[in-house]
Amino acid sequence: MTKISGTMVATLLGLSLVATPAQACWTNAEQDAARIANMNQMLMVSALRCRFGNDNFLSDYNRFVRNNNDVLASQHNIIKARYARTMGEKAAFAELDKFMIALSNYYGGGHGDPDCAKLERLSGELSRGRQDVKMLAMVADEVVGVPRQAAQACSVTIASRR
Repeated sequence: MTKISGTMVATLLGLSLVATPAQACWTNAEQDAARIANMNQMLMVSALRCRFGNDNFLSDYNRFVRNNNDVLASQHNIIKARYARTMGEKAAFAELDKFMIALSNYYGGGHGDPDCAKLERLSGELSRGRQDVKMLAMVADEVVGVPRQAAQACSVTIASRR
């Protein structure tokens, strides 16, 4: 009986080690969603922080959200689906909440760069119309990058000819 239990424990441990990297990694689409969420949180928190200064861009940020609410929501749902897949449906909402709060807290302290003037220009550009995921992910990558929580990308296998 002890030998069987030991074998089962070793097998389960092995399976958990194999499953962990796949759960920890973020696909390209999930990382793009995380980039966009990161940029959106930065703009939202900074718009509130900068609204009493010379570089008030709150109205531009609000216009950006109105024009792109469906794109922002779709990216939010990708992150939530990732958490549901890796942690279960019940934990997904709480994990997503933690993710968004961590981003907000980071920017709430005032991150310095980009400053209010640069963010006002960025918000003005983004508020001019509807944006697609590819463009928002590209801009977000330039401005804020992938947040620490989503930094582990899944490996990519490329087929080759022999």
